[in-house]
Amino acid sequence: MSDVVATEPLRSAFKTAWWVVLLRAIIAIAFGIVALVWPDKTAQVIIVLFGIWALLDGIFALAGIFTGRGRAWGWLLLEGALGIAAGLIAFRAPEAVALALVLVVAFWSAMIGVLEISGAVRIREVPGSGWGWLLASGIFSILFAVLLFVWPDLGFTTLIVLIGIYALLMGAVWLITAIYVRKAAKELDLA
Repeated sequence: MSDVVATEPLRSAFKTAWWVVLLRAIIAIAFGIVALVWPDKTAQVIIVLFGIWALLDGIFALAGIFTGRGRAWGWLLLEGALGIAAGLIAFRAPEAVALALVLVVAFWSAMIGVLEISGAVRIREVPGSGWGWLLASGIFSILFAVLLFVWPDLGFTTLIVLIGIYALLMGAVWLITAIYVRKAAKELDLA
């Protein structure tokens, strides 16, 4: 064991975090496989699900005008109208939704990258924590975001393939990280 003394919150976090990281890995790998095996279908399903969700959310926001009890009806009206409009656009102009989703994924990936790099810096002093894998994951996420921001019109099906590759790589990194975090948690119990 190293000279680094683990605080109780860190010890507790490592004990409970490994299985969450493992679950993220399994979900990412499963999604990556689906996206690579059926990219066209995955793209269509994502857009249709978004359209259904936005449309229903808009309808329920409008219903909230009558059941909101204290919420400003004007905001609910705007929220409902925007939700219904987004849902209809998803069905009538799926390519516009695809481009918007590319940009959302790019932004999300950039934010995940920043948070993962920050997390890696925080745990780098913990022996066996796998912080280097988390750092690599963060850097990879930011590079993926830059790719999407630079070429947002590369095509939604192509994006699905890239997301599939990204999900598989991230799943593999998270799987390795989960193993390291679990190992570190066991070592911290010995301290």
